[in-house]
Amino acid sequence: MIKYRKQNALEPEKDAELSVNLTPLLFFAVGFFTMKAVLGSVLR
Repeated sequence: MIKYRKQNALEPEKDAELSVNLTPLLFFAVGFFTMKAVLGSVLR
C-alpha cells in the first residue's frame, strides 16, 4: 500500500491524498506471466 499526499499551502482545501493498493496489480502480473508461460509451452 502506497500513500501519496500532496499539500497545497495556498489552498489547503485542495489537498490531494492518493492511496494506491498494489496487491491487485501484483496478482495481475503473476497471472499474466503464468498464462504467458503456459501458452508459450503449449504452442511449442
